Amino acid sequence: MQMKRRTRVLLCFSLAVLLLAAMLGGCAEKSDADATETTVATTTTTTTTETTTETTTEDLSTTFPNNNRAYVYTALEKDEDGDYPVKVAEYATHYNPNNEARTNNVKTAAQKVNNIVVPDGYVFSFNQVVGKRTVIAGYDEASVIKDGEFVDGLGGGVCQTSSTIFEAVLRANCKIVERHPHSLKVSYVPLGGDATVSWGSQDFQFKNTTGTDLRLELHCSDGTLTCSVWAKEDPALGEIAIDIEESGENYILTRTVDGEKNYETKSKYGEPKTTG
Repeated sequence: MQMKRRTRVLLCFSLAVLLLAAMLGGCAEKSDADATETTVATTTTTTTTETTTETTTEDLSTTFPNNNRAYVYTALEKDEDGDYPVKVAEYATHYNPNNEARTNNVKTAAQKVNNIVVPDGYVFSFNQVVGKRTVIAGYDEASVIKDGEFVDGLGGGVCQTSSTIFEAVLRANCKIVERHPHSLKVSYVPLGGDATVSWGSQDFQFKNTTGTDLRLELHCSDGTLTCSVWAKEDPALGEIAIDIEESGENYILTRTVDGEKNYETKSKYGEPKTTG
């Protein structure tokens, strides 16, 4: 009797062990399956940022980050075929055509502006129209002003283009919005009659206040850069006179229309650094 009871106990114990082993095996397989289904491969991407510094200004005495920009005006468009029959102003400056790099820069900037139309009431921004002076944009290294001396820099010569436009639109009685003199003297315009530009900091801007649409035409030929201002209709500007006087260390430019002064700007130039 006891023998049968022991046999039954052993048999039940063995069945219990087998059942428990089967259950544990099933759970392990299920856990492995779950782990396989929920495993996510993680990829780590490393991004490298390379900072590139470019020299893009004509006058480098004051240079600011490229994103330090002024107000962005309504974009101006070119019109080569439109009828602008009235020439209201013209101004010419001279450059050395044997200086190939500088000549290229003057011409490249002039081509950007040539045939640009400035509708009545609109503002022309040199930097906005011409754009950043870079190698990709077609500019070479030529003489620029940096730290009180003339050195080679990218885009040297574009200030002659901006200064020529300044002199022309002065004679068209346009409102000068922004104009800066060079930090050193330049020879292609009278002292006090220049307009330096520097990408991101110094711009030349004027507003068309003539009462009619204007087109700027710029041409380079045999060492002469000419800016002509043409109008849709005769604006009847009156008698315009430009005068520059030296007063102490300043050069004072004034514009009068029919004898009345309507614009004045002052310029002061430093002396280039001496070596030795």
